[in-house]
Amino acid sequence: MTAAQPMVLAYHEVLPESNYSYCIPCDSFRQHLAMLSSLVLQSGLRAQVTFDDGEQSQLKNALPMLSEQGITATYFVNPGLVGAEPKFLTWEQLKKLQAAGHSIQSHGLSHKFLTFLNDQELEQELVRSKEMLEQKLGLPIEEISVPGGRWDRHVIEACGHAGYKRVYLSDPWISAEMFGVKVIGRFMVRRTTTLAKLKKIVERNKRALWTMKRRSQVKQSIVSLVGDGLYHRLWCTFTGYNEFEAARQQGRSPEART
Repeated sequence: MTAAQPMVLAYHEVLPESNYSYCIPCDSFRQHLAMLSSLVLQSGLRAQVTFDDGEQSQLKNALPMLSEQGITATYFVNPGLVGAEPKFLTWEQLKKLQAAGHSIQSHGLSHKFLTFLNDQELEQELVRSKEMLEQKLGLPIEEISVPGGRWDRHVIEACGHAGYKRVYLSDPWISAEMFGVKVIGRFMVRRTTTLAKLKKIVERNKRALWTMKRRSQVKQSIVSLVGDGLYHRLWCTFTGYNEFEAARQQGRSPEART
């Protein structure tokens, strides 16, 4: 990554309180945005704010705070889930975000992990998602964030064939171009992320990024040992994530435990 490129931050839910590791308390999110605005004024250093999954709290809780700071964000959503459950944003709400200056982009059709799919399923997740979003929102869809951070070269190539120009991952130190597609890393903001750590990440503190990369390498070693499916189910257990969602993301029946 070059110093001129803004760090991309990835958020999920923004609620007053929650035990889910990717849910940010409202007070913390407000502090994050204030810090980002301060950095722009002090040093011109910017960060890009993104959201995954298209959940209600991203509009009801996050949008007013974004507006207070004059920050626009990118919302990566699954069109196959839009309005499907009360927790997901509706098409009208997405249009409201779009009208407020925010970008709506793809997070796959139904949030299945792309590396778990065969070629036909992968094409469905990528192409159908893009088509639905363009049809409903009336603007070109050129970006996608990969569900669960799962990706490989085959996934990037498929994204290129589907017409995406930029693919966002979950590793903040990554910046590359593959198959004509820009591959962009993001920092996944967690409930336990301190303001001091977030500031270091936005500033691209070399030691902080190196530590994260080393931890990621350890995690990948564990995944290689136990398998990605089992690793994800264990991750869901420790983070408080819904097992039904874990099953769906892996493209298997929620009742299956294999």
